Amino acid sequence: MPSIQNNPNLLVQYLQKPASEFTKEDLIRYIEEREIEIVNFRYVAEDGKLKTINFMVTGPEELDMILSSGERVDGSSIFSYLEADSSDLYLVPRYKTAFLNPFASIPSVDILCSFYDEHGVPLESSPENILRKAQKRFFKETGMTLKMMGELEYYVISPVEKEVESSNNGYHSAEPFTLHETLRVEAIKLIARCGGKVRFGHAENGRFSHCGKHYEQHEIEFAPVDPEDASDQLVIAKWILRMLGLKYRVNVTFIPKISLNQPGSGMHFHFLAEQDGNNCLVESGELTATSLRMIAGVLELAPALTAFANTNPISHLRSMPGQRVPSHICWGKQNRSTLIRVPLGWNNNIAFGAILNQQEQKKTDYTFRQTIEYRGSDGSANPYLFSAALIVGFINGLSDHESVKKADAYFCSDNLFMAKDSPEEDEKKFQRLPLSCYESAKTLENYRHYFEADAIFPKSIINHTILKLRAFNDKDLGENFKTYGENQNLLDLMDDYLNYM
Repeated sequence: MPSIQNNPNLLVQYLQKPASEFTKEDLIRYIEEREIEIVNFRYVAEDGKLKTINFMVTGPEELDMILSSGERVDGSSIFSYLEADSSDLYLVPRYKTAFLNPFASIPSVDILCSFYDEHGVPLESSPENILRKAQKRFFKETGMTLKMMGELEYYVISPVEKEVESSNNGYHSAEPFTLHETLRVEAIKLIARCGGKVRFGHAENGRFSHCGKHYEQHEIEFAPVDPEDASDQLVIAKWILRMLGLKYRVNVTFIPKISLNQPGSGMHFHFLAEQDGNNCLVESGELTATSLRMIAGVLELAPALTAFANTNPISHLRSMPGQRVPSHICWGKQNRSTLIRVPLGWNNNIAFGAILNQQEQKKTDYTFRQTIEYRGSDGSANPYLFSAALIVGFINGLSDHESVKKADAYFCSDNLFMAKDSPEEDEKKFQRLPLSCYESAKTLENYRHYFEADAIFPKSIINHTILKLRAFNDKDLGENFKTYGENQNLLDLMDDYLNYM
């Protein structure tokens, strides 16, 4: 099977089966035959970063036990909303996520895990379980299957002996005109080896030098997969990029805004819905009612989505007026100034390769590639929680008989970035996103019933999210934004959050 032989995941190659079919016996065989010495249980905690428990492989009985029953952990140290008097959790591995650790000096297999409570049921409030509940509800309501994928932007900060002129023209730059293409290409290779479905990577716009440091922006884009898998590959990708930062002695950061006059970094999410193998977003080259309903449903909840998509004050600095980041609640076709964008698709069945290269070529239907993009989220988001929140928006739109009309009202064909210094006219037509964590918290309080419906988001998670956002005490962030560039406050704030996410 060529697809298995050429799969970059070394476990897939060795076991000769897709990762989705991995069994406990498969992992034991691989670990024993490849003389793996360490098994690492990985999980995503409240801060969205990968945590680790290391197990020494001492024999088949011990290995069988931990793969079968998991291990106990202190839930109150993982999630601050769990009380210490009843916080014991089971950490249970998901076999399909197993990969060979590319950085370990001792041969190690890593496996992502999920949380179970004392009754042996999934922890109601764990991020990956909230996403799973949202997926199940979506399928039950619609009969459609969701796919999602992320675009991960980041900066590489490295020392420079000589400062170069600040420039925002780094988009798709190649060596020797970019310093960190080698790091990016290695990241792509390692993400794929760890099970991620990577499409491509490239240099992004941001590139400047300041105070003896060079700042260079890059992006990695993934392929649409199951929403849980999409979140898995994002957290693994962020870990790999951080680890390569250590290797190359540079700092890799996903901070949403790194300088007032430089491009910010987002973590955009694309989505599509399928039924019987067909893309439900397009038909005969046009957007379907299904896609319009999903768009309208998300935009209706967009003010509250910022509570999951933009989780610290720096997130809101990225979307302030004049920063060329979507900040109004609207959508457009191929319009990067809108919150939701319908990217250019392959709906015309044109054989570009045959036309350009003057060859006979069979026309192929590529409508399966059409996605819809939410452009407002950034690297501070926990991808599991934000994906679940997006799905709540999809369900909202698909259950609303007026959502197609609402989508028409949300449509924007103008370039909203052109009015960056006087957004008043835009605000008359389109509502603006919250300007601070304080505003996001207030909005989530008003919209919480959408997320708590069908017990997708537990009340405890909504309460915790609101309290956490309020704790930033940034109520006046929007009013003070214009003065930040004139003093040290902005630089200090960015330094505080450089490695926060």
